[in-house]
Amino acid sequence: MRRPKRNFSRVSLAIILSFFVSLLGLSGATTAAAADTPALSFTVDKAEATPGSTVNLTMTFTNTGTADVRFVWQSFQPTWETSTASGLKYSWTTCSADPGVNCTPGAGAQYSVPIAPGASRKVTMTYTIGADSSCGYPDIAFYSYIYYEFAGGQPAKDGTFFSPATRVVCPTTPPTPAGAQA
Repeated sequence: MRRPKRNFSRVSLAIILSFFVSLLGLSGATTAAAADTPALSFTVDKAEATPGSTVNLTMTFTNTGTADVRFVWQSFQPTWETSTASGLKYSWTTCSADPGVNCTPGAGAQYSVPIAPGASRKVTMTYTIGADSSCGYPDIAFYSYIYYEFAGGQPAKDGTFFSPATRVVCPTTPPTPAGAQA
């Protein structure tokens, strides 16, 4: 006995279903944007600074997951180049943070939990470059390791994140024009 001829093959049906899923945004492509967002980001207010200047370093922790963050552990330290540079001097002066965050200048932050999906917590630490600091390379830069766990048994995440560097530049004295008296 011969089967009746179908207008749609299984392949055609799969293609049509895939098209509708992508139109409705159910294919998971929308979660790719969240995966591209780093959990911890840094900014500095100065890419270059002179000895005696202050620099503000801001860290922003964002819950990029789909469940509440229930635990966060963070370390914060200078990069190897910064910590081993002879003559590079700086000192931490202040730390301010969003509500729900405790911070210590130069030591990172302790976050109150839960942190809802998409919510962020910001910390700004200020340091002063020593008046007698060396100039040029290496730059002043930091990094942070962060480990965080989600509610509902979702897998924990972690990562190491680096701050932008600040180059210490020595002020230059403009040359005295020829014939001018000093």
